[in-house]
Amino acid sequence: MAEAETVAVTPDVEVVLEECASAGGVLRDVLAAVDDEFVNAPSALPGWSRGHVLAHIANVGDAAARQVEYAARAELVEFYDGGREGRNAAIEAGAVLPASEHQERLARVFDRLEQTWPPPGSALWDQRVSYREGTVFGVALAWWRETRIHLVDLDAGIGADTWSETFCRHLFEFLAPRLPSGTTVELRPNGHEPWRAPDAPSTPPYVSVHGDIHDIAMWLAGRVPACMPVAFVDGQRRVLPALDPWPSAR
Repeated sequence: MAEAETVAVTPDVEVVLEECASAGGVLRDVLAAVDDEFVNAPSALPGWSRGHVLAHIANVGDAAARQVEYAARAELVEFYDGGREGRNAAIEAGAVLPASEHQERLARVFDRLEQTWPPPGSALWDQRVSYREGTVFGVALAWWRETRIHLVDLDAGIGADTWSETFCRHLFEFLAPRLPSGTTVELRPNGHEPWRAPDAPSTPPYVSVHGDIHDIAMWLAGRVPACMPVAFVDGQRRVLPALDPWPSAR
């Protein structure tokens, strides 16, 4: 088995802020042309309309901003009001809003976040938050994931091919807990350096997953890629390993 890249792939603050701004700009462009028919139509997520996806993005954005605002006062607050039940209720309530209200709400969310993120180099990036028992920087990474992944879920002509290599490799790292324990899974995206989790077992069996980098990232994220990756063990094709649940936010 070839030696795979095992070093951390988390980008720096400047890159994440640029990527978040880029994703926000794409979403603003999508929203500029939506109407109620678009909002009420099904998304790529089973059981969710596009309105559900838009409501969820807005809720995550407000929750992210709140984490940072409380962190600036050295205070902790839960990510969603009411926890998981509150999250679900807010999505259902927001899903039925007309297109104009989704546009207005998301515009407010983008503006709020732009004003809330600390500047690069600020000590606030390392301030503790309740989200995943992490830091403000972890909140920015979450917003980056949510916007990029759910832009694809909207099924509005924005595909995973818009994801940068940096983002795909960040997903590899973040979603590594989904890979089966006790088995070393090496991700081998075409034309890119292979990757496996730093704590992956060093003993057989080895499973290598081959495919386009965007397709591998989509598969790890639980979405349907344009072309399903393929798995091999000792050069023999095998069924893709079953994935564990999305990493819990604790």
